[in-house]
Amino acid sequence: MERAKVLLLGAGALGVFFASKLAKAGAETAVVARSDYEVAKARGYEIEDRGTVSRFQPGHVIRSAAECPFTPDYILITSKVLPDADPARLTAGVPLSDSTVIVLIQNGIAIEEPIAALLPKQEILSCIAYLCASRPESGKVFNTGPGRLEIGSFPAGAPSPAAQRLAQLFIEGGAPCKLMENVQEARWRKLLWNVPFNPVSVLAGGADTGWLCDGAELEKLCRGLMDEVIAVAACEGITILPKEADGMMDYTRSLKPYNSSMLQDYLAGRPLEVEAILGNTLRIARKHGAAVPEMEVCYALLKSIDSLRRKARS
Repeated sequence: MERAKVLLLGAGALGVFFASKLAKAGAETAVVARSDYEVAKARGYEIEDRGTVSRFQPGHVIRSAAECPFTPDYILITSKVLPDADPARLTAGVPLSDSTVIVLIQNGIAIEEPIAALLPKQEILSCIAYLCASRPESGKVFNTGPGRLEIGSFPAGAPSPAAQRLAQLFIEGGAPCKLMENVQEARWRKLLWNVPFNPVSVLAGGADTGWLCDGAELEKLCRGLMDEVIAVAACEGITILPKEADGMMDYTRSLKPYNSSMLQDYLAGRPLEVEAILGNTLRIARKHGAAVPEMEVCYALLKSIDSLRRKARS
């Protein structure tokens, strides 16, 4: 089979990490880099993955999607899901064929519709990443998490040949991968972690996971938010058992403390994924008439923090 061609849009820690796995499996890669363009162009990326250091030199480091020198088989979109992140601007000028597949590796719920509306002819794969990655400096990625993926079609359905090929490439590159018929179930289970730990890490004044799990009040808040996610998921026909939330708390407590991705963004002065993680979940709850008082409070506070910071930057 011809070598897979992959374009990465969103060269943060997560995007670079997973693009490197595809390159290791033999894919030709093009990476749209902005803030670290010069470094990436000159020497690529250094990736430390659970103690093992490797180097990823993309085949092409470019400044915009329009500069991609090939028609991609897969377009990996790993950028943050933000209200002002216009998919049309992000994908402007990308060379597409009927077989080009859009791969969303992003946080949140109900995040696929904008790109599906923009590119209705393209197959869309929705992916959940389990990673504890950061970018300590330009050109470097640091990961302590499992680095695995769950992949499914949007809308839901049996895994397509393109999904199967992509999963195999990730596996060959060293990223464990599971194909799912309904990836939205995985999205709700990821929200079980994202809804409490991402917002509360910021609202608690910059708390890492260890601090959130060890303090009685904060742990109670996180567990309460998990219960609210379980209730909203049930309204959508997704069953999550309370013991799954208990297991997630225990697992998080067992890890070496680290900063959530939202806290990393907050400390770096970047916009926060308030809507993708909290706002969309809250709107689904309201649609069903589900009471989520703790989520309501966290959303109001976090949205205010993010809005005031955006206003200060403008």
